[in-house]
Amino acid sequence: MVLIYIFLYNFYAWRLEQESGFYFNMRYFEEMVTNGEWDEVEKYLSGFTKVDDNRYSMKIFFEIRKQKYLEALDKYVLD
Repeated sequence: MVLIYIFLYNFYAWRLEQESGFYFNMRYFEEMVTNGEWDEVEKYLSGFTKVDDNRYSMKIFFEIRKQKYLEALDKYVLD
């Protein structure tokens, strides 16, 4: 599942770089995603785009928050 997100993030990162002109540190971003540091992922991403900037931004923030919710739900069910 994480590999799908990394693929999507690669695409969205490229789009963000094209639109913003800023360098997006994909290695750092992938590390945060892989470690499940969702608050930090959102914080880093917010430096480049906001949720309502465009459809790509909305999609990536949605996927981050969905994954964050699913992991919290799993933790709740398992505890």
